[in-house]
Amino acid sequence: MKCKKRFVFNSLLILFIFTITICSTVQAGEWKLLFQPPQGTPAGWINQLIVHPTKSNVLFAGTEGAGIIASEDGGKTWVQKNQGFGTVEEGTVSGVQIRCIAFDPTKPDTIYAGMAAFGVYKTTDAGNKWDTISDTLEDTFTKALAIHPAKTDIVYLGTDGGGIYRYNVPANEWIESVKGLKNTYIKAIVMEPKNPKIIYVATDGFVGNTTDGGDNWKVLSNGLTNRYTLCLVMDPKDSKVLYAGTDGGGLFKTSDGGEKWEAVGGNIWMTKPAEEDLAVPGAADVESTLVASSVVVNPANNSIVYSANPSGVFRSADAGQTWAQINTGLTSTVIKNLAVNNTKPVIVYASTSDGKFFAYTEE
Repeated sequence: MKCKKRFVFNSLLILFIFTITICSTVQAGEWKLLFQPPQGTPAGWINQLIVHPTKSNVLFAGTEGAGIIASEDGGKTWVQKNQGFGTVEEGTVSGVQIRCIAFDPTKPDTIYAGMAAFGVYKTTDAGNKWDTISDTLEDTFTKALAIHPAKTDIVYLGTDGGGIYRYNVPANEWIESVKGLKNTYIKAIVMEPKNPKIIYVATDGFVGNTTDGGDNWKVLSNGLTNRYTLCLVMDPKDSKVLYAGTDGGGLFKTSDGGEKWEAVGGNIWMTKPAEEDLAVPGAADVESTLVASSVVVNPANNSIVYSANPSGVFRSADAGQTWAQINTGLTSTVIKNLAVNNTKPVIVYASTSDGKFFAYTEE
């Protein structure tokens, strides 16, 4: 069934410009607050943050309510770029909910964005105008997007409950790629940089991969004591090394492409759920559990890994063997998203559940 949702444009959102500058420089060794949304704005939290592949000061983010926001100064100021999006006519969605976003690695003015349950959009002018590309996409909740740097004519979409879809860019056509992933909730998609046919996914029940570009998928969960994976990242210098964060088992690492996983960090990941994730807000008897909800690897030094959960951010300098919490400067510790740039100095960005945006410069 094709997406036939109708939208109405929300002019209040598109006209709002985020211009609060909190600090002018980012110091090494501690977090600096770059931005917080003005009181009363529908920014929500950032679902995904991406850094421009060649311009490290250019950031795009998909938010829960304010659509796409973009910064050209490393996160100090932000502007909405929502022309072409809209709010749902039925009124079931508040604002513009962008769940996933991805640059075309070779043409970064081309960006793809998944709008909650209402399809995928594309821009070819760095977000100034968005157009839907969902005519052949079944109704589904978007969750993750990935594009291979050597094969940008195929875009992969992970969904909440619908597995994986492949988008053929020249043909403007979506194709299901769910053999082994039927009715699966996809949390993240990671691609082997030298081989576009090797892809890994984090799901609500396992980590899986394909070696044929998505025609067939298999489970790679040996050693995962908890298979509800929230995030997945590949070491930028060794594609056999991946880290998977889970809800209930903490953080896991594989050094052989997923054939065997081992827990890293132990009880450091023990935390209680964030208040907004509780079925009954304010409940006092909520049990702590091992959670690693976001993870990134330092591209300049792959021994340095960062991971986060509702207790804050943790840093490892020995590829996950030992960890230390690095919360100095964080005024909010419920981290929703981590991202890292590809240039020196290496800067880690963190967004929080209350819409704040922090930066940490690696010493």
